[in-house]
Amino acid sequence: MEFSELIHKRKMTRSFLRDPIPEVVLSRVLEQARHVPSAGNTQGFDFVVLEGDQTSIYWDVTLPRERRETFRWSNLLDAPAIITIWANPDAYLERYSRSDKQATGLGQGMEMWGTPYWLVDSSFAAMVLQLAAINEGLGVLFFGMFDKASKVAKAIGVPAGRLPVGTVALGWPDPSGEQPGRSANEVRRPTEGGMEAVVHRGGW
Repeated sequence: MEFSELIHKRKMTRSFLRDPIPEVVLSRVLEQARHVPSAGNTQGFDFVVLEGDQTSIYWDVTLPRERRETFRWSNLLDAPAIITIWANPDAYLERYSRSDKQATGLGQGMEMWGTPYWLVDSSFAAMVLQLAAINEGLGVLFFGMFDKASKVAKAIGVPAGRLPVGTVALGWPDPSGEQPGRSANEVRRPTEGGMEAVVHRGGW
């Protein structure tokens, strides 16, 4: 698939078939996602992959059974893979404490970072994960863990100090059960002025 086609084809899928994702396909997607650029080549992110029956670990924590009957996107729970993405700030502090980066002072603590690159780099990985999956013909949905993050971390054994970035549901799309998200009717920015309303050449 051409890159421009891939970008414009990207959309959020909320209805999945239960058919498993072949291991070779899933591994190819994850391998591409882990090769994103990162500050200091730190690669301070991790993916926790739940497949098949393992996905119930995630849903039991985030969507109690009593809420599922009224859940608008019930076919989302059929996704054969759930991938949670976690950032590791300590990896960046350790990396920037080494001799080649020490002069930056960024190894002294998280408060030294004007921009938390552990979240930036993890977000790169999340985006590439989605694009790689779509390129394989899979559907994806990225969403947050919000107030359930600590419970999810405990349920799947995430080490202390990791920060939640988000969740990606992954699988073969089932168009028959697809329902648009609540933001589907929002007009994509910009509504006026074309690209120049967003792109500021030479200054704002």
